[in-house]
Amino acid sequence: MSSDRDPRPRLVGRSSSHFTRLARLFAAELGVACAFVPVHDLASRDPADYAGNPALKLPVLVLREGPVFGAENICHALVPLATNGLRIVWTDQLPDLRARNAQELIWHGMGAQVQLVFGMQLARLPAENVYFAKAAEGFRNALAWLDANLAAVLQGLPPRDLSLLEASLFCLLEHLVFRDTLPVAPYRHLAAFAQAYRERPAAQATGYAFDVATAP
Repeated sequence: MSSDRDPRPRLVGRSSSHFTRLARLFAAELGVACAFVPVHDLASRDPADYAGNPALKLPVLVLREGPVFGAENICHALVPLATNGLRIVWTDQLPDLRARNAQELIWHGMGAQVQLVFGMQLARLPAENVYFAKAAEGFRNALAWLDANLAAVLQGLPPRDLSLLEASLFCLLEHLVFRDTLPVAPYRHLAAFAQAYRERPAAQATGYAFDVATAP
């Protein structure tokens, strides 16, 4: 927990969240130091526990100007705080329909992962419920499409130091392993991509973990 005197931006989220990791990974790539504030109780319905986000969602970046809601929004907000001038490829700079579809399926997969983890692992609802069964099937279909199209998508990206597409895909794939939701190994292109991306210093510095509450 950061103090009121800490000049750094505060990133409110969870070390076990792929959306939070995406924001942390961008911060690490950009060299922006953030104070991390973990949220321990996802069952809370108090917006104050989510840094004022009325949607009760994470992550949130707290700046002097106010809060920034959502991972992609946060990634954009971090850029003016950086000094290293990285070449970043954003969603609106993706060169073709296939790449834009890939990004959409990555967002879908991240949302489905939340749905499956929160519903089955946290709320302990039955996996055979059609809500989760359809989500899991659609998730597998999305991963299969991404695996089949990944090489062409990556080859078509402009010159870059960092891209939202690759960073978000990596966070998703690592989260599947961390949460033991769906196996990545059957998708050999995705598995190879994740293994290579894992060598980046920012990826190694932002691994998944469960936040442990400490007594005041």
